[in-house]
Amino acid sequence: MDIQEIMEKVRQGDSNAYEMVIRMYQQRIFTFCYYMLGNQQEAEDAVQDIFLKAYKHLSSYRHEHSFYAWLHRIAHNHCNNLLKRKRKWRLLLPMFRPVIQEKSAEQIFSEQMSTEIVDWLKDLSAVEKQILLLRVLEDLSFDEIAQALEAKPAAVRKRFERIKKKLQQTKRRDDIHHEQRYELRQGSQATEANGSARN
Repeated sequence: MDIQEIMEKVRQGDSNAYEMVIRMYQQRIFTFCYYMLGNQQEAEDAVQDIFLKAYKHLSSYRHEHSFYAWLHRIAHNHCNNLLKRKRKWRLLLPMFRPVIQEKSAEQIFSEQMSTEIVDWLKDLSAVEKQILLLRVLEDLSFDEIAQALEAKPAAVRKRFERIKKKLQQTKRRDDIHHEQRYELRQGSQATEANGSARN
């Protein structure tokens, strides 16, 4: 049974059919939310809200469009709203508490993901992250990504090429940084060895 047949059952009031929709797309939406929000609990809560919103707005879905692109647009808007609220809250916190003890979402995300991936993602904007995730992780075409982001395919393709160049620059910068650290470490060890030899 394809997604269009399932959605027709949902429209007819079959609640079990919508559970099938959730099972089909839950992991993909969670992965997107996790990368965008950087926190597992926030991503899990977001997934529930997204599927609830999708169910309430099923009347706006059109069969001629990709269902996942439509669902992703809801996820995209929801995560962006959460990030905006989070940024506003961070601006208000210092007014009430001079020292913030709990870890930020970025710190938690950094602990859960490899340092290299975190360094790459922090240089990307929210839209760039979305394009990268949809193209690389979801393996969507530029037409599908454009539909999800309500943009033109040619513009998305150009944006993706710029993202690749940005990541390549980040990789080169990190390689140079690692080489410098290695040279400093080697120089320090050589100095210590010479000092020990004199003694």
